[in-house]
Amino acid sequence: MREQLRHFRLGIIGAMSVACILATTSVSNAVTPTAPVATTTGTYQGLMNFQELPGDPATGVNVFFGIRYAQPPLGTLRWQPPQAPNPGQGSILAATPGHTCTQGRPTDSEDCLFLNVYTPSNVTPRSRLPVFVWIHGGALTGGAGSDYDPSVMVADNNIIVVTINYRLGSLGFLAASVLAATAPNAFENVGDAGNYGLMDQQFAMAWVQNNIAAFGGDSAAVTIGGESAGGLSVSSHLASTNTYRGLTGRNLFRGAIIESGGYMYHDVPSLATYQTLSNTFAQKDANASCGGSLTLACLQGLPAAQVFANESTFGGFGIAPNFGTKILPLDLHTAFSTGQFNQVPVLQGTNANEGRLFEPDFFPSQVTLPAGTSSNIVAAGGPASFDLQVPNILCSTPPFAGQPAICTYAQEIGFFMQTLVTAPPSNQTPTSAFTEAVVAASVAAAGQYPIANFHDFVPQTTGTIPGLNNNFMGGNVDEALSQIFTDFVFACNGFDSNSDLSLRVPVFAYEFNDPNAPSTAGVPGPGANSSGFTTASQHASELQYIFNFGSAFTPAQAALANNMKTYWANFVKAGDPNGGVLQILVDLRTPQAQPPVWLPFFGFQLIQLLTPQGVLAPQGPHPFDTFRSEHSCNIWQPLLTFNNGNEPQQP
Repeated sequence: MREQLRHFRLGIIGAMSVACILATTSVSNAVTPTAPVATTTGTYQGLMNFQELPGDPATGVNVFFGIRYAQPPLGTLRWQPPQAPNPGQGSILAATPGHTCTQGRPTDSEDCLFLNVYTPSNVTPRSRLPVFVWIHGGALTGGAGSDYDPSVMVADNNIIVVTINYRLGSLGFLAASVLAATAPNAFENVGDAGNYGLMDQQFAMAWVQNNIAAFGGDSAAVTIGGESAGGLSVSSHLASTNTYRGLTGRNLFRGAIIESGGYMYHDVPSLATYQTLSNTFAQKDANASCGGSLTLACLQGLPAAQVFANESTFGGFGIAPNFGTKILPLDLHTAFSTGQFNQVPVLQGTNANEGRLFEPDFFPSQVTLPAGTSSNIVAAGGPASFDLQVPNILCSTPPFAGQPAICTYAQEIGFFMQTLVTAPPSNQTPTSAFTEAVVAASVAAAGQYPIANFHDFVPQTTGTIPGLNNNFMGGNVDEALSQIFTDFVFACNGFDSNSDLSLRVPVFAYEFNDPNAPSTAGVPGPGANSSGFTTASQHASELQYIFNFGSAFTPAQAALANNMKTYWANFVKAGDPNGGVLQILVDLRTPQAQPPVWLPFFGFQLIQLLTPQGVLAPQGPHPFDTFRSEHSCNIWQPLLTFNNGNEPQQP
């Protein structure tokens, strides 16, 4: 059971099932090709005035799907830096997204290094529009650029958006010793391994630098952005000082947007640490398929499906970048706190209830045995709430072996946090000093997270056990544990990142907080999960306010979505969500023309609360200065910086 639970790691961050909000279907309309656009990788015709999904503008957006930006990373190119492809012959109708990178979808292929370009339909090569390059989330193990539809933001704000694919999982981030570079190249020093997905992302950025002018974009006005693992990637590119200009001789970007991406701010693993984990995975593959002989040729000869199938032994949820390499020379905290990063304006924030997406995974059905059926768990309001009400094997003595017993809140906190900090790629054990410090501090902090403060708004159901209550003890313990996760993993890490960055560059910080955010396409909020508690502003819930996922919004939510698209687009245009100094002056005269003013973080450490008008506040988006205390960062920040976090920095 311990080994099984170790695989539930922080790395599942970003793996919000985009499917849960992607239940929309494409609009059927006649295809009119655009004029051909010549690029370094082929000549492409896009789809003119293409309406991808219901809710998109019927006219005003051209889309180019499935543009190849690199050679297929197959055979001897597997676990190698991306290479430029041969340009295609003739004009290619860019009407279909390229393959998704290997992750378990029917559309998967290793031949997946494609991107998509969305432009206003009236754009010309002389338009020189600002460009937003979007890096998808998904724990570095899932997702695709084509999952995101930015059509409304493009049409309403006159910008270009590029969404990209990159190699995922072990195919994108394995750092085994046999993969180490034997000669220096654009991305690697001798001995470097891993980070191939980051290389793909930068190669796509270089494609944008070389080609976006032909689509009407300005290569000098590129902003990169991403959510969750995409946000972690953006942070990594900020710290990627060696390759920022090396691919094109120009800066790859001039601004960065990080959504819920600070979760590894203090604990990105070093190459040495990650190589140990990678070698274990690679040796298992070699034992299964190569007679135990671990060589580069052996690994490159394996079918991609086999590598993916064995990924759980890598700690599948422990996929991460590694530092101490040419592309990522320093860990994020060291880079940002010492000024050794690409100094551009940053917009960064988190969601108020990030942990509600992940908490049920730390309490799988096994820990609710013997009576934890699905209907009983939902009736109780979640697996942890069930274990507070019904005897279970998690809290037996000894755990999982003794007589089933009802848990206490303190026991559940201890189990939850120990599982979190000892899972791969962490090198901590249950008896490590850091693990014991986290568990002790978390249990002691229970008073900061009283169960009664967390109400479950999901209607009460019944199971086979009488009397189950989804607001047991006056509230919902699953929501309380989720908040501990939110604060320890996301909120306080993000606050630290913003604090360090703001000493050297303009930073605009936010917290997204809509307690009634939808969780399913077409279904009004408040959202609910399959465990029986309210999702609120869980991880990735803000994405539907920026991209079109077919969400059913109230008028206040629709207004917030419009404001957020405008903030993001303004930042892409000017490095400022207000649109720059001149735009602020205009806003003072005509406040209806732009969203409420967003003040910078520096100085008073102000956070812009992104909330619908009339829900948490009458005025909608507005600044506040109590973020650190509201998320109990005085408790968590000393632990985040304990020996540089739960992944001690290697020499």
